[in-house]
Amino acid sequence: MLTGLQYLDLVRDRGRRGLELERVYRNIQRADLFLMAYGKLYANPGATTPGIEPCDTVDGMSTRRIDAILRALEHGIYRWQPTRRIYIDKANGKKRPLSIPGWKDKMVQEVLRQVLEAFYEPQFSNHSHGFRPGRGCQTALGEIVKTWKGTRWFIEGDIKGCFDNVDQTVLLNILCEKIKDNRLMKLIRHMLEAGYVEDWKYNHTWSGTPQGGVISPLLTNIYLDKLDQFVEETLMPKYNRGQERQENPEYRKHLNAKWKAKQNGDRGKWVYHDKMSKTVPSGDPFDPNYRRLRYVRYADDFLLGYEGTRQEAEEIKQELQKFLSETLKLELSNEKTLITHARKGKASFLGYDINIAWNNSRRTHHRRSINGLPMLYVPAEVRHKWMSRYMEKGKPARRPNLILMSDYDIIMQYEAEVRGVANYYQMAVNVSRLYAVKSMAMASMAHTFAAKYKRSVSWAYRKYQSIQNGLKGMMTVREREGKPPLVAKFGFTPMRYKRLATETDDKKPWNLEGITVHGARTQLVDRLLAQECELCGSTAQVEVHHVRKLKDLVSQYRRKEKPAWVVRMAQIRRKTLVVCKRCHHDIHQGTYDGKPV
Repeated sequence: MLTGLQYLDLVRDRGRRGLELERVYRNIQRADLFLMAYGKLYANPGATTPGIEPCDTVDGMSTRRIDAILRALEHGIYRWQPTRRIYIDKANGKKRPLSIPGWKDKMVQEVLRQVLEAFYEPQFSNHSHGFRPGRGCQTALGEIVKTWKGTRWFIEGDIKGCFDNVDQTVLLNILCEKIKDNRLMKLIRHMLEAGYVEDWKYNHTWSGTPQGGVISPLLTNIYLDKLDQFVEETLMPKYNRGQERQENPEYRKHLNAKWKAKQNGDRGKWVYHDKMSKTVPSGDPFDPNYRRLRYVRYADDFLLGYEGTRQEAEEIKQELQKFLSETLKLELSNEKTLITHARKGKASFLGYDINIAWNNSRRTHHRRSINGLPMLYVPAEVRHKWMSRYMEKGKPARRPNLILMSDYDIIMQYEAEVRGVANYYQMAVNVSRLYAVKSMAMASMAHTFAAKYKRSVSWAYRKYQSIQNGLKGMMTVREREGKPPLVAKFGFTPMRYKRLATETDDKKPWNLEGITVHGARTQLVDRLLAQECELCGSTAQVEVHHVRKLKDLVSQYRRKEKPAWVVRMAQIRRKTLVVCKRCHHDIHQGTYDGKPV
């Protein structure tokens, strides 16, 4: 019998060869696929967040829970629970709906995601970068930087409420094109129609793939792959033509005049025409026989670059709107779908501003090499937004929520925030403008230390400020008995422009023939399969105790004696503990005394 990984390899091979997929429902009933799903999901912060049932979380996970799911799937009686609907803030001040499924449903969704991703990933477009293994924002931006030279118009695309407006019938029809398994399609349809609970009231879901579900991003990518195919197979062949631009007649005129001036010994004319030849493009920018259309998509945001006329760019936009409306039943957002001149304006994509550089005075090896290159910029509003996080009434402000933390944790908190934004915008040519964010964060940190110790801000600078490699920053040392000290540093890493970054959404992958996947087993899975309580040694009804953060648990018992189970978790440095049912019950009741049962 095939193992879970061997089955995924088989599915991946069928997807690579463009074959149909059959008997999926029967093959997802594998315990090792669910163990892989558990190993992938348990560390997520949302694993301990309940759905509509308070007890349906990762805490208490055991092989018995997996067996119960497998039996329900085998007999066709598995039922999806409605999700719990909450709302989170968006950057524009509006609210985004978020649906939180229970842990059991997350497990089944993750197994479905593994199989569907293995099948569809080899078939996805190379221009799609969102929610894909080995790809992310940096690879999408890198494609623009590497291949979009000479773009004249940007067509920004944003689909209005994409996740919430996906037509479920269209989605199921797209899945049915390649997947020939009625039981699997019935399972997915019931998942989409499970509904949600908001303010204790049940609501139907007539459309959409609810944001917050494990499988929702993949289903949206499968849905929008039709858009990728339309652009690649219809728009690009229609609008791309010509191998290279014709020579610019005006440029040729100046070259001929330079040659004649040289033959006649007229240095004045030669200098004049040489100067003028460097102010006009060598290729004809209005060559009617040369057009290029380029495309990149990240989730529901996409950007097209076009070398052609404004009228043709408008036609492309209209064709996109028509296809989305008639085929995918989606609508482009008018306020965000813009046509921008690539040299005179800037397009917004993935938090960056993008334009095409043009500077006749800057030359490399006697060529105007910068002309036509895509350039990425940090938007001014991003800089102001991050600076305002550390300000109050226009001045640096202390952060009361950090005062009770240790000096080490305060500095590491500021460092994580500033380095995070600096790393994301390292592909921007003006990334150095974020030094202003660093300076404001350092001033806020000084005010926080001053408030913590009831001293002056100048005292905080004298105590914590240091200079390394010509950069000012903050530093503190935490001494540890019998161990090397811990050093927290802030602000000593330079913010340097990097044309191509390598960061992706998938942080710890391993590669199998060019496809990034995750390993089948984790240390936690091995500990669970050992079926032995890590506290009392019992082998009866073993399950896993989970906490959200280990440091919060240790801090909770900082001023009083720690129970044996807390000491054990601190020793192994894990936020999980494999225990028997009796010990787990005592832990939650607060009656565990650490003695063997």
